[in-house]
Amino acid sequence: MVFIFDMDGVIVDNAAWHLEAFAEFGKRHGLVQTKEEYIKYFGNTNQTIMNSLFNTILSSDKLVALAKEKEIIYRELYRPFIQAVDGLPFFLENASCLGIPIALATSAPLENVDFTLDLTGLRQYFGIISDASMVKHGKPDPEIYLLTAAKLGVQPADCIVFEDSIAGIQSALSAGMRVIGVATTHKPEELLTYVNEIIMNFDASDMLIQNLLHLPVK
Repeated sequence: MVFIFDMDGVIVDNAAWHLEAFAEFGKRHGLVQTKEEYIKYFGNTNQTIMNSLFNTILSSDKLVALAKEKEIIYRELYRPFIQAVDGLPFFLENASCLGIPIALATSAPLENVDFTLDLTGLRQYFGIISDASMVKHGKPDPEIYLLTAAKLGVQPADCIVFEDSIAGIQSALSAGMRVIGVATTHKPEELLTYVNEIIMNFDASDMLIQNLLHLPVK
């Protein structure tokens, strides 16, 4: 059994800061979406998001520049407040001590991965990291989770995924993995449409890990 974590909304509860960043980005570019409307893009790659926001197929250079601008805004806003989701450091330490392999599979760019793992002090727990630059198709396509399982050398059925976004949950389920919904970005009742196992955070990590170890195999 291995654990695979999404990052935004799972490692850090940062949805509000991404929404603030999108709102500021949208203001600079004359976009009409409200701050709340940006939540539908969570879990997607910046390529998908930017093409949708501007309602066109952007050139590669333009897409990179716009995505970089938005993520710089996000990191500047969130830097003074960043912290791991409650209970996560203890959960990762306990899982590591039990010899459970741990990986990260995120639609975020590498700069955000470095920002998150370094400022939370959690990099040491993630032996495998897959980010947006490593796949052609973003979530809900299963590519990133299948890639991560291949890197780990395990079958998808041996993976337990922690996800907060609808696109991410669909991605992991399509990959044939078991999924634990983390109710940070969405309400538990919204996630129940897709998964049966839902947590609010990683408190009570000992009990949580033992429960996960006894999940029925698909």
